[in-house]
Amino acid sequence: MTRLRPCVVSVAVAIVSGMAKRSSARTPRIEPLALNHLTEGEGAALVAGADLDGLRFERLVAPASLAGTTLLECEVTELTADRLDMRGARVLESRLARWAAPTIAAHGSSWRDAELIESRIGALDVTDADVRRLVVEGSKLGWVNLRGSTVHDVVFRNCTFDELDFGGAQLARVAFEDCVTEKLTLTQARADGLDLRGLEFHAIEGLEGLRGATISGEQTQLLAETFAAHFGATVEG
Repeated sequence: MTRLRPCVVSVAVAIVSGMAKRSSARTPRIEPLALNHLTEGEGAALVAGADLDGLRFERLVAPASLAGTTLLECEVTELTADRLDMRGARVLESRLARWAAPTIAAHGSSWRDAELIESRIGALDVTDADVRRLVVEGSKLGWVNLRGSTVHDVVFRNCTFDELDFGGAQLARVAFEDCVTEKLTLTQARADGLDLRGLEFHAIEGLEGLRGATISGEQTQLLAETFAAHFGATVEG
């Protein structure tokens, strides 16, 4: 293993920092979500495979499965569940607010022009999903798994995570504002306009996924030893 003198490490950090500054951080393209003239929906209508349009649901205990359900221009507020199956569900031009669940399995789901607001979810599995124009705000999320997903035009705002996994995902115009995660995984991720400056992360896996991302100078300094270890070097002094 090669040992780098502090001055060499400083030069390496400066180079990476310069690359980060030159990176083009592009703002997610998201239009405000306007939900007007919604009809009060009956809780019994919210079931697996349902096709729901223009409805508002409040204070519901969710069924075990919403697999294959379509929500189009809907608002679902204060939903609680033990384990919720949303595989293949479609959330389109809809707002999900104040959801509480230990686990939501949403493999292969679609999210477009949607919002997830002020929610508490232990594990959110959104693998192999299509996520476009989504705002996630004011939420506490444990493990968020977006492995293999297409994630375009997404903003995470005022959120805390235990682990955020973008392994193998295609990322474009994804930004964070005042967010914190214990671990960030970018293994084999492909990024074009990933802005990490608003995300405080305590551990990172998959440094190759930073290609195409924007990080701050402070983040670069904090990652100095991680960068050195990635290249088989030891930081001393």
